[in-house]
Amino acid sequence: MSIIIARAFIFYFILTLMMKLMGKRQLGEMELSELVTTFLLSELAVYPITDPDIPLIHGLLPVLLISSLEVIISFACQRSKTLLKLLNGNPIVLYENGGYIDNNLIKTRVSTEDVETQVRINGFKGLEEIDKVILERTGKMSILPKGNQTSNQNGE
Repeated sequence: MSIIIARAFIFYFILTLMMKLMGKRQLGEMELSELVTTFLLSELAVYPITDPDIPLIHGLLPVLLISSLEVIISFACQRSKTLLKLLNGNPIVLYENGGYIDNNLIKTRVSTEDVETQVRINGFKGLEEIDKVILERTGKMSILPKGNQTSNQNGE
């Protein structure tokens, strides 16, 4: 039992360090590759923690490798917009000039009710106050109002 506790502490500190090295994004702002990496790291840590027969290094090496790969890909995406678009997609306009863009709603599987809910959450009475709604790469909706009103992004 003490081996499992010690391994849990080791992996906790290693995973915390790796997540800090990968960046300080909030969960809701993670891009797809970061979310996948987070799930992979948590899964990789489970078996060496709970099974003392698995050498600790068999869990640490993949964690370090995947974390390093995520950092390298992140740097590469900062330097290459093409790679960024390939891995994380583009922002998609869902509503513009008084109308929904149906193909984009279907492609993103977002309903008109989802858009209208985000408009209200952002403090607007309705779509008549809105110029454009954009689904960002992070999954959040940016609400761009008409005229001189201030813009909001998903309640922030």
